[in-house]
Amino acid sequence: MNFIDRLPVKWGVPEAFDATRINLMREGVLTLVGIKRLESEALFVSSEGIGTLRETAKVEFAGKERYWWLARKYNGVLRRVLLAKLNVNNCTVDKPCVACEVCGLLGGLSTDNNKSLFSRLKVQDLISVQPYEYDEKFRVRLPDEPNANPTPFQEVIVPPGTEFPFIVRLIKPSQRDLMLFLHGNQLADGLGYGNYSKLRGNATTDWLLMANGFAHLSVYRLLSSEKSLAKQIEEFAQAAVGVTAEDVLTGDDLFEAINQLSTKFQSVDAQKETVQEE
Repeated sequence: MNFIDRLPVKWGVPEAFDATRINLMREGVLTLVGIKRLESEALFVSSEGIGTLRETAKVEFAGKERYWWLARKYNGVLRRVLLAKLNVNNCTVDKPCVACEVCGLLGGLSTDNNKSLFSRLKVQDLISVQPYEYDEKFRVRLPDEPNANPTPFQEVIVPPGTEFPFIVRLIKPSQRDLMLFLHGNQLADGLGYGNYSKLRGNATTDWLLMANGFAHLSVYRLLSSEKSLAKQIEEFAQAAVGVTAEDVLTGDDLFEAINQLSTKFQSVDAQKETVQEE
């Protein structure tokens, strides 16, 4: 048995989360650490460029200019895939219902009833290991009208193979919350992130550490070191700051725990689909 088995199976209605984030943290925090890697090119536009240029977001961080993947853009994709997977009615990314389990996890603001929920999922901005490179790609957009001319444009994309430290904290967690996040993240990786993700933006996530508590791991320090991310996270796990050794899962133990959660989620989901069909 590990700390995941000791988590509540599932919380009740979202009203149970009607408190500030700092107060919810008193009821537990999980920290997940991994590496997210792009399997195809991606475009993360934070603002439109000049003319026909679309340039991916960048930031000066840890001594280098790096690709910048905003957490709010990741959260939007995660919410969208979870709403679709769970077949939630009357709830969208732009207009959350603040009554379903997706809103219970990701928070939301309803202007209809003037109600809000804090997000219990705290994702840090993703900042790349590899330095930013300005490499314009010249593209052509085909016209919608049969007699119109194609429109040329330029893009500065994030190349495939780019890696990002991926640090996530789940506040007041339950087993169901953890299942939702891990499954939603897997779906989102396959469907793609960023602008025009129908043809690109695919990713994979290698989970390297899960801790029962608020583990203090600095992205700045990870990116400032010459060591690989995997090596640094492995060393951190041996003496994780903010948690005790028995409250850390890595390696085969973590892999097995995630597989068990995935199997359990799929089993519960299949049972729900059977009930709906009947």
